[in-house]
Amino acid sequence: MRRNAEAAAVADDPIHVLNPVERAGLRRVARGALLRAVAAGVINAILTGLGDLYAQHLFGPLPEHPSLAQRAAYWSGFCTGAVLFAVLEVAYLGWDGLRSVTRLSAVAGLELSGPENKEVALALARAALELPNPPEAVMGVNPHREVSRAQLIVASALYKLKISVTNFAFKQVVVHLLPVLATRVVLAFTAIPINGLWNGLVCWSVLREARIRVMGPSAALEMVDAVLELEPAPSRALAEGMHRAVASAIVRTRELHPNHVAIVHAVRQRLGEPPRGLELDDSDEFLKHLPRLDAAERRVVVRMLAVAAIIDGRLVRPERRLLAEAYAAAHIGSGLAHVEKLRRAFVAGDVIARHELRAAAG
Repeated sequence: MRRNAEAAAVADDPIHVLNPVERAGLRRVARGALLRAVAAGVINAILTGLGDLYAQHLFGPLPEHPSLAQRAAYWSGFCTGAVLFAVLEVAYLGWDGLRSVTRLSAVAGLELSGPENKEVALALARAALELPNPPEAVMGVNPHREVSRAQLIVASALYKLKISVTNFAFKQVVVHLLPVLATRVVLAFTAIPINGLWNGLVCWSVLREARIRVMGPSAALEMVDAVLELEPAPSRALAEGMHRAVASAIVRTRELHPNHVAIVHAVRQRLGEPPRGLELDDSDEFLKHLPRLDAAERRVVVRMLAVAAIIDGRLVRPERRLLAEAYAAAHIGSGLAHVEKLRRAFVAGDVIARHELRAAAG
């Protein structure tokens, strides 16, 4: 019943522009999801701690130099419960995440039931379940063109180890800085604040990402239209430069965000398909192409680059570097401060200011 009321309260405005009713609804969804995520982490940590104490009671405390049999008996008893509680927690968080992002999209005014929103629905499901974006090239753009396999492996390993490392570090603080309190009972429950805090942070990140994915397709269409308003009849060279700008932003981001797919679709919808045989995702070739355009066209291409850089809600260092290189290649002053203002406005759900978009090209 509440979901229907929230969906009905959405005003007649673009999805990426959040009015006061929508903002209040989004805060309500986020608050409930955060509280449930923290509670799930705390409950899991308490049950796991109790399992640790039960294992100690059942098998006795481990001696200073336990035998292999003693270790196996203790850890088999403890890990059985720990794994079960962890599986239940992950299953609940995944289910609640899917439910929360669905409610979030309804509050923002996006109905996921229609076939036209299938890609957005899949992107939201990936955000809720913390699944990475697909690594495959899409429409001739390979997001990992400039990334080595070693970098991808290291990033994945660090992502998997994040909670374990945090828990280990926290326990070391307890042991070394609070030796009087560092009893087995205390150590058994050190994960309570870590699990609760981490679940809260992850939930906040998931909801932020989901909101950006909900707003992305609508914002992509409006921002591409705003850029092309300044050049209603683009030449072939300008169209090529705009295709290259979007692809280069994706390559420098190093992943194909769903909003990148949306902006690629928006650009091709307005400009048509790029000529066959072009390596669009070569950022060096993009920078070489820029000086071949006239001054007005160079500004339009740089504005398109700025839009593509912020459409995923981030402006990472490689993207900033690409923008700086594009300003230099186009022989125009830096508008990076205005690009950052555009990013903040998009993430906040504010109206995209046309004057900031113009100023993004120096």
